[in-house]
This record gives sequence, C-alpha cells and structure tokens, in this order.
Amino acid sequence: MHDLKIDIAKDFSAYPIGRDAEDSVDSNGQKFREEFLVPALEAAEAANSTLEVSFEGVESFGSSFLEEAFGGLVRKNGWSEHQLRKILKITYDWRGYARMERRMWAHIADAKPEN
Repeated sequence: MHDLKIDIAKDFSAYPIGRDAEDSVDSNGQKFREEFLVPALEAAEAANSTLEVSFEGVESFGSSFLEEAFGGLVRKNGWSEHQLRKILKITYDWRGYARMERRMWAHIADAKPEN
C-alpha cells in the first residue's frame, strides 16, 4: 500500500484560517480535520501506513487553524500524540514551514481529550 497524502494548498486551501465555520466557512480547521485529516488518518492506520501532509504552497497558517485541525485530533477525535507521530508525516521544501510544523506538534502535545 502506498502512503496516503494530503496537499493542503491543492486539496483544501492555500489560505487555511480559523477554528470553525464562524471564522471561515470554507477553509477552517474543523472542516479540514473532519473532512480530510480524520478519514485519511483512519485509512492510513487501517493500512498500517503513514499519512503525508504537505505544507508546501500554503501562504499562511492561522494559529487557530493549526490548533483546531491538529490539536483537535487529540481533543475531539481521541488520537494520541504517540499515534500521530507514528502515522503523520509533515513535508515541505521551504524551511520557513518548520516553524509551523513545530507549532502544530506543540498544539498536539498540549491538547487534552475532551471525553
């Protein structure tokens, strides 16, 4: 099985922003998590594979987007940081995205399951 991939800029939005539909109807973190991340992570886990998420081409990331999309995996969907580190691979060529990746992992590490 080939690894799964989500290219945020091409598959979702080059300007992902906001936590939910109140912040941004089409490009918010909740929508990205529910419609893209969770199904792809579940498929990758079932296939004993990884999920590559490309940051390349994204013009900017809002902090609330990153927290809701990635921290929400822990808070809302019950994933653990350990599980996500095994499955989720962030890719990019431009080194400026490294800061966004560090923030994303910090949101995951700080998140606590809600149930």
